[in-house]
Parts: sequence; structure tokens; C-alpha cells
Amino acid sequence: MPRLTKVDPRLLVFSASFGGGQRPMAEAIAEYCRTRPGARIQVRVVDFLEEFVAPVSVLAKFGYQQSAEFFPAFRGDLTQLAEEMPANPVVHALATGGMERATEYVREYAPHVISTFPVAGGAVGEMKKALELVSATLITDYDPRGAWIHPATDLHFVACREARESLVLDGVAWDRIVVSGTPVAQKFAAVHERPALRARLQLADRFTALLVAAAGQSFDVSGVAKRLAGAGIQVAIVTGRNERLYRRMEALACDTALIRVFGHTDDMHAMMRAADVLVGRAGGQVTAEALAVGMPLVICTPVPGQEIGNVDFLVNSGAGLLSRDEQDVVEKVSFLSTHSDRLAQMARNAGTLGRPEAVQTVCERVLAAVH
Repeated sequence: MPRLTKVDPRLLVFSASFGGGQRPMAEAIAEYCRTRPGARIQVRVVDFLEEFVAPVSVLAKFGYQQSAEFFPAFRGDLTQLAEEMPANPVVHALATGGMERATEYVREYAPHVISTFPVAGGAVGEMKKALELVSATLITDYDPRGAWIHPATDLHFVACREARESLVLDGVAWDRIVVSGTPVAQKFAAVHERPALRARLQLADRFTALLVAAAGQSFDVSGVAKRLAGAGIQVAIVTGRNERLYRRMEALACDTALIRVFGHTDDMHAMMRAADVLVGRAGGQVTAEALAVGMPLVICTPVPGQEIGNVDFLVNSGAGLLSRDEQDVVEKVSFLSTHSDRLAQMARNAGTLGRPEAVQTVCERVLAAVH
């Protein structure tokens, strides 16, 4: 691994526009670097897909929502990958100009690179044939078998011990793997009193389910919210940037005081601390945020591929429950609302798995490699 010295280290953080989690993770890394005491660190966040393989960016978003297998799962360099998967649109875009554009960008900025998803990490590993840099890749899902692992990558940051053991079995050197957890914003580490947070968010001080509607969500959000409210459960709904869904949920909220609707928000840390259980998919970022605050999950409609591995990990660890359908979501949340001992145990299990300090672990380990 190269040991390079710069007065002001430069870090480039590659994010992605699919899945919803890569950008917040990249911004968490950038925030830590910019506010870190001591040596100045220049940091820049770039969407890898939109910047270098724009023609497949939209396909990538759609492909991820349908199946994470859209992205290459491979152990090797780009030449081998192109031979194995010549029809894969992401691989084709990299091999026909994407890699060249990305390499020139990195050469001009002259940074070391942290990639928040393995496709970018594999590409940066390929760049090490021509550039001297430290390459770090974050594998946020609990099962790394769906990732592109490049042999030249210096550091692999993984979410749990089981992921490290899987990579070692695949031939990755033990000392190149760090069990860091998934980086979340530093505000998720802050502890607040739940009643005060509920008051600030205009929620009643009672059992609350936080319903997170992810991009490409296939379950009936309004139906689940209506059934939960009908069972006497307060529901806080986060619709993100989906304006159409927000308007629909606002209309639903007019009929009951038990439903409160939020659009795109920077208060997710407060909302998770205010609620008792999270209802949604099992993406790497939202899972990491929930675990960081010790929040149990009721999981519905996970994306085929990597999210299934996340579900297995959460359920086997006692921090999550997998629902079969919308009615099962309501039944599981209702059960937790009336069984405080079970809810408390799941919260403890989630807190044990959570790593709110992950962003510090990642950044400090990379900076140590740079110097």
C-alpha cells in the first residue's frame, strides 16, 4: 500500500445516484473531514455514475430498484470483468470511455479516493495501474458477495465481521479489510430525550412507527399507514423527494391525527430517535442509521440481491423482522406496540450492531494510509 505525504491531503469521495444511500454516506465523510481538528483536508464529493458514465446512470437507478444484480459482482480487474460480462451496460460504459474520463479527473485533482459503492471502488482500483494513490471502498451491505472487488484496492471497509470473513474466504488479505460499519452523519451519535423530540416534530408522546418510503417502493404506503392508524398506532411518514406521494399522504393525514407526513428532511436522526420502530426496506444507509440510534426495523419489499443479505443479518441478529406483505407489517408493528419487552430487546440488539462512529473509523484509517 502506498504511503504518500502531502501537506494538505486531498480526498475524493465517489458517490452514486442510485439506491438513495450513497450520497448521504459520502456527505457524512466530507463533513467529518471538513470539521476534523488538526491537519487541513481538501475533500470533494462526485457522483461517479453521472459524471463518468452518464448514459447508464438512469438505467443504473432503475436496475438497482429491480435487482442489485444489475451491477457487476466480480473478483478481478476491468479486463477480466469485460471478458466475463461484455453485455453488462455498466461494464461496457466503463470500458468505452468511462474509465478514461474518470482516470483523467482523478489525475487532475490528484487525490486519494474513498468510494461509497464497489463499482467506483473497482474503477479506482483499476486506476492504480497508472496513478499512485490510496484506494478505499465501502461495502455497506452485510453480504459482500454482490460487490466488484478489485485486487488493487488498498482498503475495504465492511459493515460487520461476517462480511470480513466472507472477503477473506474470497482471497482478500485480512489486513486490507476494516470492520468499520457504514458511515452516517455525526448527528446520529447525539442522544436526545424522546418526549422532547416528539414535541418538536409535532408528534404525540405515544408508540410511533416511522414509515420510510424509499425510491421504487413497491408496497402500498398509504394502505399500510391507514391500517396502522386504524390499529391505534401513530405513524410518521417520510416521503423524501416524492412530491406526488407527499400530497397523497397529506390528504390521508387530514382524516386522522395519528398520521404525520414529512417530505425531504434533514431531521432523520431526530425522527429515528422520536419513533419506536422503523418500517421500510433494508438498504445499507437507512439500516446503518437505524442501528446507530438503536432502532428496530420491520422490513418490507427488500430489493432482490444485496438487500436480502441485509435482511438475513438483521433478522438473525434479532434487530429486525421481515414481513410477508402489508397486512403482516401491521401485525408485526402492532405486536411490538403491545410487547414492550420484545421491543426493548430488539432495540438493544440494534444498538449493539450500530456503529455511529463509523465515519471517524473510515476517515482516520484512510488518512493514516495517506501519510
